Amino acid sequence: MSTSRKVIFKGTKIIVAERDGWEFVERKKATEAVAVIAVTDDRKLILTEQYRRPVDARVIDLPAGLVGDEGNDDPAKTAKNELSEETGWKCRKVELLAKGPTSPGITSELVSLYRATGLTRAGKGGGVEGEDIEVHEVALRNINSWLAKKEAKGVLIDLKVRAALYFCGARVSSPAPVGEKNRG
Repeated sequence: MSTSRKVIFKGTKIIVAERDGWEFVERKKATEAVAVIAVTDDRKLILTEQYRRPVDARVIDLPAGLVGDEGNDDPAKTAKNELSEETGWKCRKVELLAKGPTSPGITSELVSLYRATGLTRAGKGGGVEGEDIEVHEVALRNINSWLAKKEAKGVLIDLKVRAALYFCGARVSSPAPVGEKNRG
């Protein structure tokens, strides 16, 4: 089923490749990505917000990072490290919940969703040098209205956040169609 891959372009961080006439993107160093579902003892989901150049918008997301990008090839360890760096929260352990492609028509990237448990606040977060990450702790009971307010301000919501709500047992409401008001 798999045929050979031909490299078309190498950038500083990405490769554009082709297989059977189909062009796609791969990261040069990272082997996969991880995203962390972290819920505090008082049932708040820890989220990040930052400007993302490819979509030219601020995006609400889960704490996340690349496996292999900084020499660490252990996805679970990467998940723990990214949670701490981005949000200031540490965890005792992480559990793999799901793994799959993010957008298989354009990228070979796989993302693993981890659940973090045993959370303790250890710092303010915000990411490492060059990152400008805002940390949000949102009560699960208010998550849908909070997300709707963010969307109304033009902030994009990464679909991994909606997947996280499923794993948290929260009721997931659909966003309003583009151009329509969210009916709550």
